[in-house]
Amino acid sequence: MVRTSIVRLLGLASIGLACGTTDPGATATEGGTELSLSGGPTSGETTTDSASDGAPTTSESGSASMTEGGSETGEPTTAGTTTTGDETTTTTGPVETTTTGETTDPGTTDTTGPVDTTGPIDTTSGGDEDCQAPAVQPPCDTDANDPFKAIGLNCSDNKSMAIPISNPVITSPDASAWRVATHYGSAMDPMNAGAFMWGPKEGERLLVIGTGTFPALQADGGLIEPDSFIPGENVSTPNGNPDNQFDLPGVMTYEKGSNNGNGGTPGMNCDGTQDCSDTLDDQWNIAFNNTANDVFYMSFDLEVPLGTHGYLFDFAYFSQEWPNWVGDAYNDMFVVWSTSETFTGNVTFINEQPLTVTALDPYMTIQPGDPLLAGTGFPDSFLGDTEGAGTGWFTAKGSAAPGEKFTVAISIFDMGDDVLDTIGLIDKFRWDCEGCIPSEVESCGVEPQPQ
Repeated sequence: MVRTSIVRLLGLASIGLACGTTDPGATATEGGTELSLSGGPTSGETTTDSASDGAPTTSESGSASMTEGGSETGEPTTAGTTTTGDETTTTTGPVETTTTGETTDPGTTDTTGPVDTTGPIDTTSGGDEDCQAPAVQPPCDTDANDPFKAIGLNCSDNKSMAIPISNPVITSPDASAWRVATHYGSAMDPMNAGAFMWGPKEGERLLVIGTGTFPALQADGGLIEPDSFIPGENVSTPNGNPDNQFDLPGVMTYEKGSNNGNGGTPGMNCDGTQDCSDTLDDQWNIAFNNTANDVFYMSFDLEVPLGTHGYLFDFAYFSQEWPNWVGDAYNDMFVVWSTSETFTGNVTFINEQPLTVTALDPYMTIQPGDPLLAGTGFPDSFLGDTEGAGTGWFTAKGSAAPGEKFTVAISIFDMGDDVLDTIGLIDKFRWDCEGCIPSEVESCGVEPQPQ
């Protein structure tokens, strides 16, 4: 994770592909091409079966919404049990109207017989007020080396208990550029006894993606990086992922999308193609003729439950580029992108700032010497340089329209060179009943988590 002066002079040139060793738990790609996953990689191989096991079903079984105790963010809330006369109705979500039995008077309903409605409730008659996001999402990542299942997706086709996806894609010819791990680093969470600081937010695993290469997982499934300089182990080297990209990968672009693509007020009059947050253009163009290198990219399609206006996920950001290269061309990015009809563009912010080394300069609060960096490889001291820091955990909030189908894409990459690592953590993707559209003055409630 070190850039020497000689390497920095060559930073804008392509250094080529790294020759890394893929551990048995990593996903191998075939031929260095973009791969479409059916049910996720198993036994260390990425599958390319065109019949997607993750395609959304056409069942209209969407159950009503529940969470424990409710949430200010609009996450699903529990409806409970309703008793009316002799009738006991158990619901898994809000019910607009239940009509059973004989009508004894105009405008009233005599519910004389017991009605069991423990199955999925059709709440479409109530409109968007009836959030049909799944009440509970049992995790499915216990033994899976699947990046989608690791972040809480595609556990089943049952929309009342999971978030099925379609068209899952991961473009990472270098399988050592990502890991599905039980924890990253060895630091323990000061707010949760017995838990790792950089451990999963749901289930037993989380997704770790980076611009360099990762070592094999530990026996417990954890990802540990050396904290001191060890030649060949933690000196940043380019990985085998795509280089010399003149725009963001896949469905992404750095160009401003507000005001019909001309830029103006973020979140307003989106052109539906470019970045309506208007946050990436300045960061990308911080230097002339910038390029993306060591590019990791994944994407998937979602169908939004009725009455559901957004989604949430948890993330953290680390970079060896901090603090020496803040404001320079080496402005590594971590981007999560949405193509929703309500908002197209970058949805990952910390206090309205996108996830780049320069933009996050004030928010890289976990710095050299902090015990929370134990086992992460940050910082790495070599030739007198001490570089590298991270943010805490944050929750991102994206916007969506009830019933629509849209794409979410995730990417991390080096900018301007292909040395010094940047790493992103992501986990716990879930629906959000309330939703939010980012704007110039509203970052959709993205807040740091206690630590």
